[in-house]
Amino acid sequence: MPPVIRRPDLLAPVGLLTSWLAGLIALPLALFVAAGGQGIGSVLAQAGWIGLSVPWDRQAWALVNQPILNFASLASASGYWLGSWIAPIGVATLGIMLSLRLKSLSSQLFVVQWAWMAAVIGVSWQPALDPHLSHLARWFMFRGLPVELRWLSPALVAVVAVPIVLRLIAIARITRYHLRRGRRLILVAVHLLPIPLAWAAATTAIRGEFQLEASLMTGVPVIVVLMVAWIGYPAPLTHTVSPVTARAFGLLVVLLALGWTAFWIAGRPLADDRAAAVQWGRAKSSNNIRPWMEPAMAPWLPRSVSPDDP
Repeated sequence: MPPVIRRPDLLAPVGLLTSWLAGLIALPLALFVAAGGQGIGSVLAQAGWIGLSVPWDRQAWALVNQPILNFASLASASGYWLGSWIAPIGVATLGIMLSLRLKSLSSQLFVVQWAWMAAVIGVSWQPALDPHLSHLARWFMFRGLPVELRWLSPALVAVVAVPIVLRLIAIARITRYHLRRGRRLILVAVHLLPIPLAWAAATTAIRGEFQLEASLMTGVPVIVVLMVAWIGYPAPLTHTVSPVTARAFGLLVVLLALGWTAFWIAGRPLADDRAAAVQWGRAKSSNNIRPWMEPAMAPWLPRSVSPDDP
């Protein structure tokens, strides 16, 4: 099938549209990975993972049957509190490290956007919507440490963001070898900023008030990527990267529809400041299901469930 564009130019309209599609897919994926990280961390600590919620205006949650009532305060529950932070950072870092040899522009852009959304939305913006009750802050509290240490998080995210923006510039230099400073700033701004800014505006509108801490935490990696664009000049990728094809573009559209359908089912805002969730396991009396969650039960669960004893 002939390519939609003749060369992988990131500032061409199709290059931009492909990048934004990839970013829109990566945004909910980052939050599902955060919830999955907490779920896996809970299982490793002998808890039961029974569902998840990826609310649009709160941090992601894994629904868990806790093995004992004081489970959350135990040192063994560190995976429960830190999984939603470690998983997006880890997958973003590994994605950038292991994807260097990808041969298509669409796949390279997807990895860049995935890593960026994991860092800036999954780790920076969304958890900071519940600043003193974020999973990271709660872990510090249970360990007897100042919750203010949560401000170390954007510093690490900024470090993770550096190879992301360098990869984006390296891709662009395949066809624009002499990429001047102004064009590098434009490139980074138009690829990496529109979706996080739009999402921040949307979640702020849902909550009805300006999110100061989330804005500050997210502003750190944003400033860093612009600084890197100003001073960074990585070598272009040395292997051939094929342009976007109609088939790849169509696949991104399908993935976008599937991802946001799942995001709607598992996290859309509901009346009375509640949010959707999905539940596939039976809740026991020591579960962590919050009052604001409204889980959609899996078909194999009874419609009305009486909690069991743990």
